[in-house]
Amino acid sequence: MFHLSNQEKITIIFLLILIMIGIGIILYKNFNNEDNLALNSPSNFSENNIAEKVEVPSVIIHISGAVKNPGVYQLKSTDRVVDAVKIAGGITERANPDAINLAALLKDGQKIIIPYKISNQVTVESDKNISKNIEEVYSSSSSPSDQININTADDHTLQSLPGIGPVLSKRIIDYRDQNGLFEVIDDIKNVSGIGEKKFEGIKDLICVQ
Repeated sequence: MFHLSNQEKITIIFLLILIMIGIGIILYKNFNNEDNLALNSPSNFSENNIAEKVEVPSVIIHISGAVKNPGVYQLKSTDRVVDAVKIAGGITERANPDAINLAALLKDGQKIIIPYKISNQVTVESDKNISKNIEEVYSSSSSPSDQININTADDHTLQSLPGIGPVLSKRIIDYRDQNGLFEVIDDIKNVSGIGEKKFEGIKDLICVQ
């Protein structure tokens, strides 16, 4: 057996302690490196990215009017009316997109109606008919060639007859008010001041319809 002195024993113990400390330091560094690699691994990055992503809720809208494919569609809540128009096939030639806000955000359950252009054809035809009716009324009331209904004509219209002035027109109206409507045009001769000669001048211009 070897006999070691106290000094040699202390030296050996000291060396063993140093060796153990060194081994511990090496193990500690290796452990930290493994943890860092695990934290920085791609799988952890993916999990973090997924967690950071915010799920965008969907909305269901109904689009109709001047679009090519009207119907019910599902879009994202971040989409706008213009996106709904696109998914519906776009607008038709008769659409009036300026009458709606295409930049508005979509809402769940929203109904979007793309308006049509207002046709001027109806308005033009209507205006023509109105003008035509006005001309006909004007012609019937002002043209001396048309017969005047002595039962309905007013003071001004009666004075358009030849030989009928303000006095006679008033007498005609007073006669109607007192005796009732004229049954035949010859009854106008019952009005004071209208004799056979004056009647001959107006008989082709009057009627009792």
